[in-house]
Parts: sequence; C-alpha cells; structure tokens
Amino acid sequence: MARRALEAAVSELAASGFSGLRMEAVAARAGVNKTTIYRRWPTRSALVAAVVERLRAPLRENPLPDTGTLEGDLIEAFERRFTVGQGTEGLAWARLLAERSNAEVDALIGDVVAERRGEWRQMVARALERAELPPATDGALVLDFVRAIVDAPGAGTPLDADRLRRAVQTVLAGARAGTLAPSSEPDTP
Repeated sequence: MARRALEAAVSELAASGFSGLRMEAVAARAGVNKTTIYRRWPTRSALVAAVVERLRAPLRENPLPDTGTLEGDLIEAFERRFTVGQGTEGLAWARLLAERSNAEVDALIGDVVAERRGEWRQMVARALERAELPPATDGALVLDFVRAIVDAPGAGTPLDADRLRRAVQTVLAGARAGTLAPSSEPDTP
C-alpha cells in the first residue's frame, strides 16, 4: 500500500504540484481510502517529505558523471537530466522546484537541491584542479550559461544532442578565454 500511495503521490505532484496536491486525489489514484493515506501521512507535507526521500534515492545512487573532462561531464550530466526530466518523477521534481518560493516546499526540498547543486559544482572544481579552466573561473556562471542555453525556449524536445554539445563547447571556450571570471566591476543599474 505504501509504495502504491507514494507512486500515486509522485503522479499527483507531477500533475498538480505541491499547492494543487490533494490527499483525496492521491488516495483515489492509489485505489485506497483517504483515511489510509492520512493514517500514514497525516499532512500533505508529511506525504511530500516521503516522496522527496523516495525521489532522492536515485540521485544518491547515480552521482553526476566523472568522465575525466568537464566537457564530457557536462554533456553526460545534461543528457541524464533531460532523460529523468521526461519521466513522471522528473516532472514532479520540476513542479516542486517551480514552487520553491513557498517556504514549506523549500523546507522539504532545500537539502536535496543543495546536495545536487554541490555535485554540479564539484564537476567544475575537478576541471579547475585539472587546469582545464583558468583558476579564476566562476563555476556557477559556467553552469548557469550552459543551463540557460540548453533550457532556452526553442531548444527543442527531444534533447538536441548537437545543440547540447555546441552549448557546452561554446561556454567552455569562453571560460578558457577568461571571460567567465568574476567581474571586478560594480553592477550598474
């Protein structure tokens, strides 16, 4: 019953997000009475916390790649991200991430997001250690630029492998040229 209820909750999160998640809908999807759900998870947050732990397991079992080059790491990591994002679990994550401004959602997923973000940053840190990039490279900016290009409207579905490769190569070329070092100039209004 618990597995069915959690699978139903993942599907409901993917369809409705946290704010639209209704325990009655989870119960109906799982084929159980809603009191069965409430007995195990007395609140929506308790249920979503259990879902987050279920979704977290594959992230821990499948760390981001270490291919030996940042280009290889980024391409493989973004390919995985795209593949996972196409499934119900990926859609549920996307809905939760979209609602992260909700303090309740942030409390439920903040640690998972920080953990995964640390893995992404570690990819860039390894590249810096291998001297693939200049020492002053802003790793967060590298990741933000690749993500922005890959996720841009018109990027296409399914994932365009050539676009991904070119995006990674272009951003890394800029980083190698020193253009992705932190700016020493103050921001202008």
